[in-house]
Amino acid sequence: MLGRIVIGAPLHRSLTSEVIPVAPRADVRAPLVMERLLPSARSEEMLAEAAALGAIARELGPPWQRLISSDFGGYDAQYIYERFVGVTLRDVSHALRTSGRVLPMDVLRAIAETIFEGLAPLARVPPRARPLLLTDLSVGLGIDGAWHFAVGGLNQWLTDVVPPDIAGEPEYDGNLSPDSLFFLSPEAISGRPETPGSVATRAALLLWQLVTGGFHPYRGGRYEMFPSLTRYSRSEVRVPVELHPHVGAPLAAVLAQGVRFSGDRFPDLQALQEALAPLWPEPRASPQRTFDVICGLCWPVMQRQLQALRREPLLPIHWDGVWPSSRTPEEGLAVLEDQLLERLVAVTTLPARGELPEAPPPDPAATPSFLVPARPRVNLAALASTPASATARRVGLLARLLAFFGR
Repeated sequence: MLGRIVIGAPLHRSLTSEVIPVAPRADVRAPLVMERLLPSARSEEMLAEAAALGAIARELGPPWQRLISSDFGGYDAQYIYERFVGVTLRDVSHALRTSGRVLPMDVLRAIAETIFEGLAPLARVPPRARPLLLTDLSVGLGIDGAWHFAVGGLNQWLTDVVPPDIAGEPEYDGNLSPDSLFFLSPEAISGRPETPGSVATRAALLLWQLVTGGFHPYRGGRYEMFPSLTRYSRSEVRVPVELHPHVGAPLAAVLAQGVRFSGDRFPDLQALQEALAPLWPEPRASPQRTFDVICGLCWPVMQRQLQALRREPLLPIHWDGVWPSSRTPEEGLAVLEDQLLERLVAVTTLPARGELPEAPPPDPAATPSFLVPARPRVNLAALASTPASATARRVGLLARLLAFFGR
Protein backbone atom coordinates (compact mmCIF):
# COMPACT_ATOMS: atom_id res chain seq x y z
CA MET A 1 0.00 0.00 0.00
CA LEU A 2 2.78 2.43 0.90
CA GLY A 3 4.27 2.05 -2.54
CA ARG A 4 1.25 3.82 -4.02
CA ILE A 5 1.35 6.77 -1.61
CA VAL A 6 3.69 9.72 -2.19
CA ILE A 7 5.25 10.59 1.16
CA GLY A 8 7.51 13.29 2.54
CA ALA A 9 10.13 13.51 5.28
CA PRO A 10 9.01 12.44 8.78
CA LEU A 11 7.47 15.19 10.93
CA HIS A 12 7.59 13.36 14.26
CA ARG A 13 8.99 10.12 15.59
CA SER A 14 8.54 8.41 18.94
CA LEU A 15 9.27 5.03 20.44
CA THR A 16 6.02 3.75 18.97
CA SER A 17 5.30 5.52 15.68
CA GLU A 18 6.39 8.04 13.08
CA VAL A 19 4.32 10.71 11.31
CA ILE A 20 4.88 11.47 7.62
CA PRO A 21 3.14 13.88 5.21
CA VAL A 22 1.36 12.10 2.36
CA ALA A 23 0.01 13.26 -0.97
CA PRO A 24 -3.35 15.08 -0.97
CA ARG A 25 -6.55 13.35 -2.01
CA ALA A 26 -9.16 14.75 -4.36
CA ASP A 27 -11.97 14.13 -1.88
CA VAL A 28 -10.26 15.81 1.12
CA ARG A 29 -9.67 19.57 1.12
CA ALA A 30 -6.90 19.53 3.74
CA PRO A 31 -3.31 18.24 3.93
CA LEU A 32 -2.87 14.68 5.16
CA VAL A 33 -0.39 12.82 7.33
CA MET A 34 0.24 9.15 7.91
CA GLU A 35 1.09 7.86 11.37
CA ARG A 36 2.49 4.36 11.15
CA LEU A 37 3.61 1.98 13.81
CA LEU A 38 7.31 1.20 13.84
CA PRO A 39 8.13 -2.46 13.19
CA SER A 40 9.48 -2.81 16.73
CA ALA A 41 6.09 -1.75 18.14
CA ARG A 42 3.87 -4.07 16.10
CA SER A 43 2.88 -6.52 18.80
CA GLU A 44 -0.64 -7.93 18.97
CA GLU A 45 -1.40 -5.75 21.99
CA MET A 46 -0.19 -2.57 20.29
CA LEU A 47 -2.04 -3.27 17.06
CA ALA A 48 -5.23 -3.83 19.05
CA GLU A 49 -4.75 -0.59 21.00
CA ALA A 50 -4.05 1.44 17.84
CA ALA A 51 -7.15 -0.01 16.18
CA ALA A 52 -9.22 0.80 19.29
CA LEU A 53 -8.03 4.43 19.26
CA GLY A 54 -9.00 4.69 15.60
CA ALA A 55 -12.49 3.40 16.40
CA ILE A 56 -12.85 6.00 19.17
CA ALA A 57 -11.69 8.78 16.84
CA ARG A 58 -14.29 7.80 14.25
CA GLU A 59 -17.05 7.81 16.85
CA LEU A 60 -16.14 11.19 18.35
CA GLY A 61 -16.41 13.15 15.11
CA PRO A 62 -15.70 16.91 14.79
CA PRO A 63 -13.92 18.79 16.30
CA TRP A 64 -11.73 15.73 16.85
CA GLN A 65 -8.96 15.23 14.32
CA ARG A 66 -10.54 13.56 11.30
CA LEU A 67 -9.44 10.03 10.57
CA ILE A 68 -9.51 9.32 6.82
CA SER A 69 -8.50 5.66 6.91
CA SER A 70 -6.64 3.12 9.00
CA ASP A 71 -5.28 -0.38 8.60
CA PHE A 72 -3.95 -2.45 11.49
CA GLY A 73 -4.70 -5.88 10.07
CA GLY A 74 -1.91 -6.16 7.51
CA TYR A 75 1.75 -5.25 7.10
CA ASP A 76 1.13 -1.50 6.81
CA ALA A 77 -0.07 -0.62 10.31
CA GLN A 78 -1.08 3.03 10.00
CA TYR A 79 -3.61 5.84 10.27
CA ILE A 80 -4.13 8.53 7.65
CA TYR A 81 -5.76 11.66 9.04
CA GLU A 82 -6.09 15.36 8.33
CA ARG A 83 -2.99 17.24 9.38
CA PHE A 84 -3.26 19.78 12.17
CA VAL A 85 -1.44 23.06 11.51
CA GLY A 86 -1.65 25.62 14.29
CA VAL A 87 -0.81 26.03 17.99
CA THR A 88 -1.61 23.67 20.85
CA LEU A 89 -2.54 24.58 24.40
CA ARG A 90 1.04 23.67 25.32
CA ASP A 91 2.28 26.32 22.89
CA VAL A 92 -0.13 28.83 24.44
CA SER A 93 1.02 27.92 27.96
CA HIS A 94 4.68 28.28 27.03
CA ALA A 95 4.08 31.68 25.44
CA LEU A 96 2.20 32.88 28.51
CA ARG A 97 4.89 31.71 30.93
CA THR A 98 7.72 33.31 28.99
CA SER A 99 5.87 36.61 28.43
CA GLY A 100 4.57 36.99 31.99
CA ARG A 101 1.06 37.57 30.66
CA VAL A 102 -2.36 35.99 31.13
CA LEU A 103 -5.26 35.66 28.75
CA PRO A 104 -8.16 38.15 28.92
CA MET A 105 -11.19 36.76 30.71
CA ASP A 106 -13.42 36.80 27.64
CA VAL A 107 -10.85 34.74 25.72
CA LEU A 108 -10.44 32.36 28.66
CA ARG A 109 -14.19 31.86 28.76
CA ALA A 110 -14.27 31.14 25.02
CA ILE A 111 -11.50 28.54 25.33
CA ALA A 112 -13.12 27.01 28.42
CA GLU A 113 -16.44 26.56 26.67
CA THR A 114 -14.64 25.17 23.62
CA ILE A 115 -12.95 22.59 25.86
CA PHE A 116 -16.32 21.66 27.37
CA GLU A 117 -17.89 21.28 23.93
CA GLY A 118 -14.96 19.28 22.59
CA LEU A 119 -14.62 16.90 25.54
CA ALA A 120 -18.36 16.29 25.93
CA PRO A 121 -18.43 13.41 23.37
CA LEU A 122 -16.02 11.45 25.61
CA ALA A 123 -19.08 10.48 27.63
CA ARG A 124 -19.83 8.06 24.78
CA VAL A 125 -16.49 6.26 25.13
CA PRO A 126 -16.91 3.07 27.18
CA PRO A 127 -14.53 2.44 30.11
CA ARG A 128 -11.13 1.17 28.96
CA ALA A 129 -8.19 -0.59 30.59
CA ARG A 130 -5.93 2.11 29.15
CA PRO A 131 -6.90 5.75 29.64
CA LEU A 132 -6.80 8.13 26.70
CA LEU A 133 -3.59 10.17 26.93
CA LEU A 134 -5.16 13.62 26.62
CA THR A 135 -2.82 16.49 27.48
CA ASP A 136 -2.21 20.12 26.51
CA LEU A 137 -0.94 18.68 23.20
CA SER A 138 -4.39 17.20 22.52
CA VAL A 139 -6.17 20.54 21.97
CA GLY A 140 -5.13 23.19 19.46
CA LEU A 141 -6.29 26.18 17.44
CA GLY A 142 -5.64 25.65 13.74
CA ILE A 143 -4.78 28.20 11.07
CA ASP A 144 -8.28 27.51 9.75
CA GLY A 145 -9.61 29.31 12.86
CA ALA A 146 -11.18 26.13 14.25
CA TRP A 147 -10.31 24.23 17.43
CA HIS A 148 -9.16 20.63 17.04
CA PHE A 149 -8.91 17.73 19.51
CA ALA A 150 -7.03 14.44 19.27
CA VAL A 151 -7.19 11.07 21.04
CA GLY A 152 -3.48 11.51 21.88
CA GLY A 153 -1.26 14.34 20.73
CA LEU A 154 -2.38 16.32 17.70
CA ASN A 155 -0.55 14.87 14.67
CA GLN A 156 0.75 11.95 16.73
CA TRP A 157 -1.94 9.98 18.49
CA LEU A 158 0.45 7.27 19.68
CA THR A 159 3.23 9.54 20.89
CA ASP A 160 3.07 8.35 24.52
CA VAL A 161 1.44 4.96 24.09
CA VAL A 162 4.08 2.40 25.06
CA PRO A 163 3.68 -1.19 23.83
CA PRO A 164 3.49 -3.57 26.81
CA ASP A 165 6.20 -5.87 25.44
CA ILE A 166 8.63 -2.95 25.00
CA ALA A 167 7.79 -1.54 28.42
CA GLY A 168 8.70 -4.90 29.92
CA GLU A 169 12.23 -4.90 28.51
CA PRO A 170 14.79 -4.89 31.38
CA GLU A 171 16.81 -2.04 29.86
CA TYR A 172 13.84 0.13 28.84
CA ASP A 173 13.31 3.17 31.10
CA GLY A 174 11.08 5.49 29.03
CA ASN A 175 7.49 4.55 29.88
CA LEU A 176 4.96 7.36 30.39
CA SER A 177 6.27 10.92 30.51
CA PRO A 178 5.22 13.43 33.18
CA ASP A 179 3.66 15.51 30.39
CA SER A 180 0.98 12.86 30.07
CA LEU A 181 1.01 11.71 33.68
CA PHE A 182 -0.20 15.00 35.16
CA PHE A 183 -3.19 15.28 32.86
CA LEU A 184 -4.51 11.86 33.78
CA SER A 185 -7.61 11.66 35.95
CA PRO A 186 -7.43 10.45 39.55
CA GLU A 187 -9.19 7.28 38.42
CA ALA A 188 -6.56 6.54 35.78
CA ILE A 189 -3.69 7.15 38.21
CA SER A 190 -5.39 4.86 40.75
CA GLY A 191 -5.86 2.08 38.19
CA ARG A 192 -9.65 2.38 38.07
CA PRO A 193 -11.90 2.83 35.02
CA GLU A 194 -12.60 6.46 34.19
CA THR A 195 -16.00 8.02 34.93
CA PRO A 196 -17.79 11.20 33.78
CA GLY A 197 -16.08 12.91 36.73
CA SER A 198 -12.71 11.98 35.22
CA VAL A 199 -13.48 14.08 32.15
CA ALA A 200 -14.40 17.05 34.37
CA THR A 201 -11.06 16.78 36.20
CA ARG A 202 -9.12 16.68 32.94
CA ALA A 203 -10.94 19.80 31.71
CA ALA A 204 -10.28 21.62 34.99
CA LEU A 205 -6.55 20.81 34.83
CA LEU A 206 -6.34 22.34 31.36
CA LEU A 207 -8.30 25.42 32.47
CA TRP A 208 -6.15 25.97 35.55
CA GLN A 209 -3.02 25.95 33.40
CA LEU A 210 -4.51 28.53 31.02
CA VAL A 211 -5.92 30.80 33.75
CA THR A 212 -2.63 30.98 35.68
CA GLY A 213 -0.64 31.90 32.60
CA GLY A 214 0.70 28.46 31.75
CA PHE A 215 1.25 26.78 35.13
CA HIS A 216 -0.12 23.33 35.96
CA PRO A 217 -1.59 23.21 39.47
CA TYR A 218 0.51 20.29 40.71
CA ARG A 219 3.70 20.04 38.70
CA GLY A 220 6.75 21.37 40.46
CA GLY A 221 9.17 21.05 37.57
CA ARG A 222 9.88 18.57 34.82
CA TYR A 223 12.11 16.33 36.93
CA GLU A 224 10.20 16.49 40.22
CA MET A 225 7.71 13.71 39.64
CA PHE A 226 7.35 12.14 43.07
CA PRO A 227 6.73 15.29 45.17
CA SER A 228 4.35 16.59 42.48
CA LEU A 229 2.32 13.38 42.50
CA THR A 230 2.14 13.66 46.26
CA ARG A 231 0.74 17.19 45.93
CA TYR A 232 -1.73 15.86 43.36
CA SER A 233 -2.96 13.13 45.72
CA ARG A 234 -3.36 15.72 48.51
CA SER A 235 -4.88 18.38 46.20
CA GLU A 236 -2.11 20.82 47.21
CA VAL A 237 -1.75 23.28 44.33
CA ARG A 238 1.67 24.77 43.60
CA VAL A 239 0.59 27.94 41.76
CA PRO A 240 -2.63 29.66 42.91
CA VAL A 241 -5.26 30.42 40.32
CA GLU A 242 -5.42 33.98 41.70
CA LEU A 243 -2.23 34.60 39.72
CA HIS A 244 -4.69 36.00 37.18
CA PRO A 245 -5.56 39.55 38.34
CA HIS A 246 -9.21 39.27 37.29
CA VAL A 247 -10.09 35.96 38.91
CA GLY A 248 -12.43 36.45 41.84
CA ALA A 249 -12.80 34.22 44.89
CA PRO A 250 -15.93 32.36 43.63
CA LEU A 251 -14.31 31.48 40.30
CA ALA A 252 -11.14 30.40 42.09
CA ALA A 253 -13.15 28.16 44.41
CA VAL A 254 -14.87 26.38 41.52
CA LEU A 255 -11.58 25.78 39.71
CA ALA A 256 -10.02 24.50 42.95
CA GLN A 257 -12.88 22.03 43.31
CA GLY A 258 -12.41 21.02 39.69
CA VAL A 259 -8.78 19.94 40.10
CA ARG A 260 -9.27 18.04 43.37
CA PHE A 261 -7.85 14.55 43.46
CA SER A 262 -10.55 13.25 45.79
CA GLY A 263 -13.43 14.39 47.96
CA ASP A 264 -16.05 16.81 46.66
CA ARG A 265 -15.31 16.61 42.93
CA PHE A 266 -17.61 17.54 40.07
CA PRO A 267 -19.57 14.47 38.94
CA ASP A 268 -19.34 15.33 35.24
CA LEU A 269 -18.34 17.97 32.72
CA GLN A 270 -21.77 19.60 32.66
CA ALA A 271 -21.69 20.21 36.42
CA LEU A 272 -18.32 21.98 36.12
CA GLN A 273 -19.57 24.07 33.20
CA GLU A 274 -22.75 25.06 35.04
CA ALA A 275 -20.79 26.04 38.15
CA LEU A 276 -18.48 28.29 36.12
CA ALA A 277 -21.10 29.84 33.82
CA PRO A 278 -22.44 32.56 36.19
CA LEU A 279 -18.97 33.45 37.50
CA TRP A 280 -17.28 34.65 34.32
CA PRO A 281 -16.95 38.45 34.58
CA GLU A 282 -17.22 38.94 30.79
CA PRO A 283 -19.15 37.40 27.89
CA ARG A 284 -17.46 34.82 25.69
CA ALA A 285 -15.06 36.32 23.15
CA SER A 286 -15.89 35.89 19.48
CA PRO A 287 -13.99 33.26 17.50
CA GLN A 288 -12.26 36.06 15.57
CA ARG A 289 -11.00 37.81 18.72
CA THR A 290 -9.92 34.54 20.29
CA PHE A 291 -7.95 33.61 17.17
CA ASP A 292 -6.31 37.04 16.94
CA VAL A 293 -5.21 36.98 20.60
CA ILE A 294 -3.84 33.42 20.43
CA CYS A 295 -2.16 34.05 17.08
CA GLY A 296 -0.48 37.22 18.38
CA LEU A 297 0.67 35.43 21.51
CA CYS A 298 2.05 32.42 19.60
CA TRP A 299 3.11 34.09 16.36
CA PRO A 300 6.63 32.57 16.33
CA VAL A 301 5.09 29.09 16.53
CA MET A 302 2.60 29.96 13.80
CA GLN A 303 5.40 31.26 11.58
CA ARG A 304 7.34 28.02 11.97
CA GLN A 305 4.22 26.12 10.96
CA LEU A 306 3.83 28.22 7.82
CA GLN A 307 7.51 27.83 6.95
CA ALA A 308 7.18 24.06 7.32
CA LEU A 309 4.27 24.09 4.87
CA ARG A 310 6.37 26.01 2.32
CA ARG A 311 9.07 23.36 2.45
CA GLU A 312 6.62 20.54 1.75
CA PRO A 313 5.04 20.10 -1.69
CA LEU A 314 2.36 17.66 -0.46
CA LEU A 315 -0.40 20.25 -0.06
CA PRO A 316 -3.86 20.45 -1.63
CA ILE A 317 -4.60 23.23 -4.09
CA HIS A 318 -7.72 24.13 -2.08
CA TRP A 319 -7.93 23.95 1.72
CA ASP A 320 -11.28 24.76 3.33
CA GLY A 321 -10.98 27.59 5.83
CA VAL A 322 -7.38 28.38 4.84
CA TRP A 323 -7.08 28.88 1.07
CA PRO A 324 -10.44 27.75 -0.34
CA SER A 325 -9.95 29.33 -3.78
CA SER A 326 -6.28 29.70 -4.71
CA ARG A 327 -4.50 28.66 -7.91
CA THR A 328 -1.57 27.08 -6.03
CA PRO A 329 -0.79 26.24 -2.38
CA GLU A 330 2.08 28.76 -2.48
CA GLU A 331 -0.34 31.52 -3.46
CA GLY A 332 -2.69 30.49 -0.67
CA LEU A 333 0.13 30.55 1.91
CA ALA A 334 1.25 34.03 0.88
CA VAL A 335 -2.26 35.46 1.15
CA LEU A 336 -2.82 33.68 4.47
CA GLU A 337 0.33 35.08 6.07
CA ASP A 338 -0.55 38.63 5.00
CA GLN A 339 -4.02 38.23 6.49
CA LEU A 340 -2.65 36.90 9.76
CA LEU A 341 -0.13 39.73 10.13
CA GLU A 342 -2.96 42.25 9.87
CA ARG A 343 -4.91 40.60 12.69
CA LEU A 344 -2.28 39.97 15.38
CA VAL A 345 -3.07 41.31 18.86
CA ALA A 346 0.10 42.62 20.56
CA VAL A 347 1.23 40.55 23.54
CA THR A 348 1.83 43.74 25.52
CA THR A 349 -1.91 44.47 25.50
CA LEU A 350 -2.66 41.29 27.51
CA PRO A 351 -3.03 41.53 31.31
CA ALA A 352 0.16 41.09 33.31
CA ARG A 353 0.51 37.97 35.44
CA GLY A 354 0.66 38.27 39.21
CA GLU A 355 3.81 37.53 41.15
CA LEU A 356 4.74 33.88 41.30
CA PRO A 357 5.00 32.33 44.76
CA GLU A 358 8.48 31.43 45.88
CA ALA A 359 9.29 27.78 45.36
CA PRO A 360 9.93 25.96 48.65
CA PRO A 361 13.48 24.69 49.09
CA PRO A 362 13.90 21.03 48.13
CA ASP A 363 13.54 18.61 51.02
CA PRO A 364 16.11 15.82 50.64
CA ALA A 365 14.13 13.70 53.08
CA ALA A 366 10.92 14.00 51.04
CA THR A 367 12.08 11.70 48.25
CA PRO A 368 15.19 9.52 48.61
CA SER A 369 17.51 10.18 45.70
CA PHE A 370 17.70 6.52 44.75
CA LEU A 371 13.97 6.61 43.92
CA VAL A 372 14.21 9.53 41.46
CA PRO A 373 15.76 8.72 38.06
CA ALA A 374 17.16 11.37 35.72
CA ARG A 375 13.89 11.45 33.72
CA PRO A 376 11.26 9.95 36.01
CA ARG A 377 8.39 8.16 34.31
CA VAL A 378 5.59 5.85 35.35
CA ASN A 379 4.93 2.62 33.48
CA LEU A 380 1.15 2.89 32.99
CA ALA A 381 1.33 0.96 29.71
CA ALA A 382 2.64 -2.15 31.44
CA LEU A 383 0.10 -1.70 34.21
CA ALA A 384 -2.70 -1.49 31.65
CA SER A 385 -1.70 -4.85 30.19
CA THR A 386 -2.31 -6.60 33.53
CA PRO A 387 -5.70 -7.63 34.97
CA ALA A 388 -7.65 -4.80 36.57
CA SER A 389 -7.25 -6.19 40.09
CA ALA A 390 -3.46 -6.44 39.70
CA THR A 391 -3.36 -2.94 38.23
CA ALA A 392 -5.24 -1.50 41.19
CA ARG A 393 -2.91 -3.25 43.64
CA ARG A 394 0.24 -2.02 41.88
CA VAL A 395 -0.89 1.57 41.41
CA GLY A 396 -2.33 1.61 44.94
CA LEU A 397 1.06 0.57 46.28
CA LEU A 398 2.69 3.30 44.18
CA ALA A 399 0.29 5.88 45.61
CA ARG A 400 1.05 4.78 49.17
CA LEU A 401 4.79 4.97 48.54
CA LEU A 402 4.45 8.45 47.04
CA ALA A 403 2.39 9.65 49.99
CA PHE A 404 4.92 8.19 52.44
CA PHE A 405 8.00 9.69 50.84
CA GLY A 406 6.24 12.99 50.23
CA ARG A 407 5.68 13.58 53.92
